Amino acid sequence: MEHSSQEHPRVLTRLLFLTLLALAIPTVPTTLSAQDDFIRGDCLGDGEVGLGDVIWMLCIFCDPGPAHCYDACDADDDGIYGLSDTIYLISFLFEGDVAPPAPFPVCGLDPTVDALSCTNYQYDCLSGPSLPPFEPGYTLSIPDTFGSPGQTIDTAVELAIDESGITMASCSFGVGHDPTDLTFVGAQAGSDTVDADWVLFQSHDSGWTCLIILSIVGQVLYSDGNYQLATAQYQVLGAVGDSTSLEFVESLGDPPVKSRVVDSWGPESIPATVAGSIAVTQPFRRGDTNGDGWVDVGDPVWSLTCLFSCMPSCYDAYDTNDDARWNIADPVYALSYLFAGGEPPPAPFPDCGADPTPDDLDCQTYNCR
Repeated sequence: MEHSSQEHPRVLTRLLFLTLLALAIPTVPTTLSAQDDFIRGDCLGDGEVGLGDVIWMLCIFCDPGPAHCYDACDADDDGIYGLSDTIYLISFLFEGDVAPPAPFPVCGLDPTVDALSCTNYQYDCLSGPSLPPFEPGYTLSIPDTFGSPGQTIDTAVELAIDESGITMASCSFGVGHDPTDLTFVGAQAGSDTVDADWVLFQSHDSGWTCLIILSIVGQVLYSDGNYQLATAQYQVLGAVGDSTSLEFVESLGDPPVKSRVVDSWGPESIPATVAGSIAVTQPFRRGDTNGDGWVDVGDPVWSLTCLFSCMPSCYDAYDTNDDARWNIADPVYALSYLFAGGEPPPAPFPDCGADPTPDDLDCQTYNCR
């Protein structure tokens, strides 16, 4: 069940410009010829209607547009092949809007007489469609992270591109979670896609989906490197000691959004995927060694007193400077913060939360006041 969508605001201005451009050149010059079997929306002619078709249809603005089957590229069946077809296909694939008119989703003749032709459709309608190729040079991943019960935490979706010469023009994916363990709060463009021409999110009962088009006119491509595609927020519902997964799924949306990457104007590929996890850890307040809910002079005094004679139940709280050790430097750090204008304790501070820096220290019990 679809709940909401978010669109990158910059895309609206650019789409207005491109729509006007498309209206100025509404058709690709073709000659009227006999219609043949095709699947509407399958601009690439591979038997599938997906992200690869969206990106290839944008090539109407390069040289001079695809030549497989213009009828197949006329996704909205208005007799004109232009930018409106790309928008129509995006709305169907990623927002669950109206599907392309017949012939769809299987091959058939065009029921609408128009000036577009279909003289070179590449897909053999007598055979079943084949999956896009698997490309191990692309890896979608979700880094592992931590959270405490009730805390809202950030996660990321990243893409690694190896040095094989491949690039990324666009990608899509869905991320699923267990709604008994997590509540999805929202998602935004990542640090490397904040300037992309189109970033679209959809929220669902057990996950969210994302479409990214770096450049509508194909002027931006990502080559080898690591890229943060999106960030998402979840509220942790589980208990301390639990662990829950975030996985790339292809069951969200209608039609379901798939994990795909498009290299330049070429067909889409299936990337490798690496799931992430969220470990539910004990919340604490860093520097609050005496457990009274505050960080004041009593805490470094207690830390010094306890340094050689105590076995704390939450060593993480005693690690005031977050260097993964409890020693004399921690009460000194606290005194510097309290009386000499030093840096405050690192997170979680001043509120309770999970430790964002994994280390060998643990926190078995702590009372967040």
